[in-house]
Amino acid sequence: MSSNISKAVLGLETVLAVFIIFSVIIGSIDLISYVKNIYINSPPFTYDLFQSLLGHVLLLVIGLELSLMLIRHTPGSVIEVLLFAIARKILIYSTYTYEYLIGIAALAGIFAIRRFLFVPKISEIEGIILSAATPIKDVNRIIGSHIPEDIARTLGGLVITLAEELKEELAVGKSLKIADVSLEIMTSKDGVIEKVRVEKLNPQS
Repeated sequence: MSSNISKAVLGLETVLAVFIIFSVIIGSIDLISYVKNIYINSPPFTYDLFQSLLGHVLLLVIGLELSLMLIRHTPGSVIEVLLFAIARKILIYSTYTYEYLIGIAALAGIFAIRRFLFVPKISEIEGIILSAATPIKDVNRIIGSHIPEDIARTLGGLVITLAEELKEELAVGKSLKIADVSLEIMTSKDGVIEKVRVEKLNPQS
């Protein structure tokens, strides 16, 4: 039941990601009008027009990063969205010195979270869904696990290797254990594993 719900949620998130990408493509058309205004009004080339252009471009970038966040399901992708959002606020809308200082402090706080809290804390409760192409070393860094890195290079390769060793059939919902983690196949297409839920196990598990 929980596996079906997870697949349904992943499907809806994928649809939302596609919708955001489509919206970004439509929004990119407005860049043509900016270029036309720049050509018509140059000279003089106004500061407000250039600031508006930069704000629009950065907003489109945030939309793309948001779609990646919905697809990747990694804490790193969330942090990237926040970084771009704060950078847009600082570069486009900040006018006073204290606003720049607050923005810089916010960026420093995000980098501190990434460095000191990002690894084990976020994914200990219910695991984290990662792409099957995620390198094992990155999985260990993200969730603070100790998966041997000499078995396979990627998460998907690790699942396939474990299934072959245990003579298990690969299917959505299939769970395998190695070291201090549990691996569950979340989605696959044409027999190729796409996403895997990685959950760090308690010592007694």
